[in-house]
Amino acid sequence: MKYLAYFQPNKELSNLILRQDNIVLPGLGLHSTICFFHMEPKYEKNLVSDLSRINFNPFEIETQDFDNFDKNSLVLKLSRSNELLQLHKDIISTVQNYANSKFNEIARQYFGDNYNPHLTISESSSDFDRTSKELIGRKDIISKYYLAKKPDINWEKIQTYPSR
Repeated sequence: MKYLAYFQPNKELSNLILRQDNIVLPGLGLHSTICFFHMEPKYEKNLVSDLSRINFNPFEIETQDFDNFDKNSLVLKLSRSNELLQLHKDIISTVQNYANSKFNEIARQYFGDNYNPHLTISESSSDFDRTSKELIGRKDIISKYYLAKKPDINWEKIQTYPSR
């Protein structure tokens, strides 16, 4: 089953994005992926418990520019704060104990030095206005992240992890 550790933008930034024309929201809504992976559901309870042991302080992110990501995602690139990179590293270190064999392949492509924080906002094929400067240079404080799973076509939030 597919799992995702992620955070969401604050209400102000979300509202600015959602009032734009031609948005085709991703299935999980507006989100920033910290780590995604595949895992047998039987490990879920242990993973939820282990992730709760990760301590992190709230951190700031800043939107930078629009970009296309993966197959069909329009994103806002985000700053790479040391705190976000440490949280990313801590989550990966925990997840790799439970993830299936596809994890190493995913990790080489998307994690560690290749981690490019971004806020997924729409499908790339949408006519979203990429010239809008009101979404660039927006700051947000991230004080929690979430774990979700995708047992079928819809995502289900499993757990919220607040900062200390």
